[in-house]
Amino acid sequence: MIKFFRKIRKNLLSEGKTGKYLKYAVGEIVLVVIGILIALSINNWNENNKLESRRQDYYLQLLDDLKKDKEDSKQTIEKFDNYLKELEEYTNKFYTDELTPIQIYDKIIKLPVLSTRLTFNSSTIESLQNSGDIGIVPSKIRNRLLDLKRQQNLIIISAEYTDTGKNGIIQNLNPLLGSTTLPNRIANQPKLKEFFNIDENLKELILVYEGVHRWKSISEQNTKEKLENMIKEIEIIVGLIKGELNK
Repeated sequence: MIKFFRKIRKNLLSEGKTGKYLKYAVGEIVLVVIGILIALSINNWNENNKLESRRQDYYLQLLDDLKKDKEDSKQTIEKFDNYLKELEEYTNKFYTDELTPIQIYDKIIKLPVLSTRLTFNSSTIESLQNSGDIGIVPSKIRNRLLDLKRQQNLIIISAEYTDTGKNGIIQNLNPLLGSTTLPNRIANQPKLKEFFNIDENLKELILVYEGVHRWKSISEQNTKEKLENMIKEIEIIVGLIKGELNK
């Protein structure tokens, strides 16, 4: 093709047709420029397609992470509700029944002491940040995702802080009880039962357990409210992402 154009230019020069030569040369330049612009346009189109494909993949991953966070949070809230219900039933016994110290102790040790560990699925958000691809996500979604991550971190920090305080109270049980299973293990051991005389510590044991559950109930009620707010935010973000996918 280049040889063909070159031959035409030589013929025009050899024939002395300078005017036509100049017009042809300009036309050839225009054709080259148009060719370059077409090539750039195709390249941009390909790059935009790759970018959009990567963005769509991120959207699907985000939807999967957010779905898991929502489901896990609902399960955690259900655990909190069950615990708070058990605690309320225990508390109401004081208003309906005439209880002895041992009856109180037997009931309070059945309440769950361990806290639920909180985790969130932030791998896709972190991948977007670490790769620099966070910029390909529209600001209306990007800002909410970053706020959600901060919100989740604060929930974890708050829960860990209160759990540390609760565990500090639990440590007071060690010199009084040794282990929660000890009373059952020595139930049929008269000499050991007399030796340890755990019944003498019932007052302190009950007070420590009361403190533990007071701390735990406040913590879980607070965390529950934060998780409920987080779920609402997740639902908004999911709606925004689905809106982008449907465009």
